[in-house]
Amino acid sequence: MHYDEFHNHKWARNLKHARQLLAENRLEAFYHGEDLPDDDVYPGMRVMAAYWVSVEHEMKLRFRTLLEGAGHPEWMHDPELTAQAQDFFARYLDDMRELVVRDGIVPAARLDALSAAGWETPADWAEQMQAWQQASLAAIEAGQFPADLAEKWFDSCLRAVANYNRYLIGGAVNAAALVRREGPEALQRAVDATSEQFMWAVSKEFFATVLPAAGFEDIGDLMELGLRGMYADQYYRKGEDREEGEKTIRQSILKNCELAGIYSRVAEWNGLPRLALGYGICRYCEVHGQATMMITMPPMVSPQYRRVVSLGMDGEACLFELTTVPADDMERILMVQEKIFGAVE
Repeated sequence: MHYDEFHNHKWARNLKHARQLLAENRLEAFYHGEDLPDDDVYPGMRVMAAYWVSVEHEMKLRFRTLLEGAGHPEWMHDPELTAQAQDFFARYLDDMRELVVRDGIVPAARLDALSAAGWETPADWAEQMQAWQQASLAAIEAGQFPADLAEKWFDSCLRAVANYNRYLIGGAVNAAALVRREGPEALQRAVDATSEQFMWAVSKEFFATVLPAAGFEDIGDLMELGLRGMYADQYYRKGEDREEGEKTIRQSILKNCELAGIYSRVAEWNGLPRLALGYGICRYCEVHGQATMMITMPPMVSPQYRRVVSLGMDGEACLFELTTVPADDMERILMVQEKIFGAVE
């Protein structure tokens, strides 16, 4: 296998479980998800499909933002980099073919059919997804899931996983080129120049555009996707909570990282140290998390969020800390509302 299964292919574990639930006619769990042993979660088809489309949008944005920060938007069409990205993406598809057959998810020919149709996000993806959601609820009520409807969910998930990794690999290839051509400092400068821009752009993309289009509109829906969606790709566990005076500090631990898995492979294939590109992902992750906490934390506390260690930069499980202190932080809520929902095109 070209990429690390633990870091880059948890999607297969989830889709294998989905196939098993469908075979057992456990339709509620197939669609809505269930808790699993060892603190894992199967998020369910509704959440996974929406989550992976949102990650498609995120990876496109990461790719564009990095090149803007580097001052090289033209690299998006650089023949050398495009060829390398296509090669490395073909390796990812080889992994997918192996896994869908091994785990009984779909025949390998289904990936070929999806490839022939095109990996890009369909223009009408939201309308399709909302129609499948309504049909799925009716199927659960009837106690029988139509085969063609189930396969639409599998196809959507497989297409989105492949496509977000296509953009993720493209970003990694360009990050490696930036380090090779201009040095590691150029990568850090590019990220530092655009991290705040990315922080709000990705939040706006998620909360004001993609997730509402996918049918996740009220706060309960958004919290469900936020709490369970990450299990589509990640092995997560809660760290320790502690009190330091007025401060409450909560830790989150991600045992794997799909971004670090891709970036480390691309670094190695370019003759770079395994962690050479880590800043190109970890800083963006940190500000993305910071914005999410600013959006979701209530106004009676003031939140701060930081990366302690990470797989991409340190080679250790990602550890993030959320620190809250009592406060009247309504000003933050109003600022976030303006930045995220103030002007949605």
